[in-house]
Amino acid sequence: MPSVTVQASSTLEIEEIAVAALPHDSVSPARLSPLSAGFQSSGTILALTLLAILIDGYHPYSEDAGIYVASLKQLASSGMYPASGAFIAPYVRLSLFSHFGAWLLRMLHLPLEAVLFQIHIATVFLLLCGSYGIAKRCFRDRSATWAGTLLVALCLCVPVAGTSLSIADPYLTGRSFSTPFTLFAVCAAFDKSFWRTCVFLLLAVTFHPLMGAYAIGFVLALWTIDRRSWLGAIAVAAGSLLGAALLHFSSPSASESPAHLAAVATRTYFFLSEWRWYELLGIVAPLALLSSYAFWQNRRGRTAGAKLANTCVVLGLISVCVSALFCHPSSHSQTISPLQPLRPFLFIYLALFVFLGGLLGEFFLKSILWRWTALTVVLGACLGYVQHNVYPDSPQVEFPGVATHNPWHQAFNWIRANTPANAVFALDANYIDAPAEDSLGFRAVAERDSLADRSKDGGAAAVFPQLADRWLTEQAATTNLNQISDAERLRRLAPFKASWIVLNHDAQTSFLCPFTNEAVKVCQLR
Repeated sequence: MPSVTVQASSTLEIEEIAVAALPHDSVSPARLSPLSAGFQSSGTILALTLLAILIDGYHPYSEDAGIYVASLKQLASSGMYPASGAFIAPYVRLSLFSHFGAWLLRMLHLPLEAVLFQIHIATVFLLLCGSYGIAKRCFRDRSATWAGTLLVALCLCVPVAGTSLSIADPYLTGRSFSTPFTLFAVCAAFDKSFWRTCVFLLLAVTFHPLMGAYAIGFVLALWTIDRRSWLGAIAVAAGSLLGAALLHFSSPSASESPAHLAAVATRTYFFLSEWRWYELLGIVAPLALLSSYAFWQNRRGRTAGAKLANTCVVLGLISVCVSALFCHPSSHSQTISPLQPLRPFLFIYLALFVFLGGLLGEFFLKSILWRWTALTVVLGACLGYVQHNVYPDSPQVEFPGVATHNPWHQAFNWIRANTPANAVFALDANYIDAPAEDSLGFRAVAERDSLADRSKDGGAAAVFPQLADRWLTEQAATTNLNQISDAERLRRLAPFKASWIVLNHDAQTSFLCPFTNEAVKVCQLR
């Protein structure tokens, strides 16, 4: 790859790559115009986007997508989920995600799955654009810039320590938008553009308020370090700790309901003390590497990378201190734990992979094609295989309009097409962990009400305490549904007016089951 001269031009970025935070290339030997260079850059990033999706996979109804897609459907079709909508409503109120998706559905007149897939491609593209923008500001060498972007594209599925996050999800959530907007805000902060920084931070907050708040903290820390104001950095750290302490001690233990404490207790990743040793290493190692990188970059006179690395270290130390001081599973005040103060490590991991990739490009890959090819094929194949094993009974990429072979997905599709719209379903509280289920969200696929489960509804109850009492009651009623007798099932479910039940295929029942396959049966309660 030829070397290039890096120039920052925020106005042309909007026209060239449709991302205000990115600079354009100026390739002197070929005398390309800025517009041509911009098209080349955006075309390369689009190719990396498709590669990233192939490796990371795409599963539109899995994990948190089961909540966010259900919230979109609830907004687009008024009256959906009349019985269980309380577990979805907070995501509609607090995030622009559902409103934006519903607006696109009305504008494009396309099936929902097609719209979701297009948005997913766009958000991964924006994430890589943001990574490219940061790499351009931290490296002078063109190979380093593209290697940093490539490594992020290959490693989207890498877990962020023990936070239950990955660098990017293989489905759509509010984080799909807030993460690239955070990267654009960081680029704008480097460019000393106050208004662009504010606009991108506002967008991050509107799509994911919690991650947006951490993005604001990240940019504030960068601002103080950029001005070499260690007093300001100390003030940011002290303010964060003081704010966490006020929140923690302003919530007396008497105000914490047993149900909310039980919901929080199901989220072991909230607490550092519950992490395994290798998850703790996932915090210590990045901070140590970034500290060393910052020192080395300062010695080389490359201040941009050093400033960003120092910002990551400061933010990481603040997060660890807040978590260690105020997040304990035995505490009777769980105000801070649901805020998940270790989530800023998502930004830290992104910066780390940009830096690692940049160093690979600068000192190893250079312009040698076979090295780039070997890195892409070997690392991509390994991570793609790992990601396939996370969803072993689903295609790597679930293209819209393609019939599914997943037995649970087939059952949920049958329910959507063959049961009354006002039906209330009961599933085992841990159904999402069943073999071949692949973490599918029932409500998002089946478009029917269901009693609360332990996994995703438990997470909602942990974050929104007003849901905790209902969650605890309903998930207690649905625990071990596959093992108990029909009489016990009827006794437990009677107070909730459940009319249908979903059981594992080998569960014993005399109920009428109009749908059954090798994994699951759908039965009507008497």
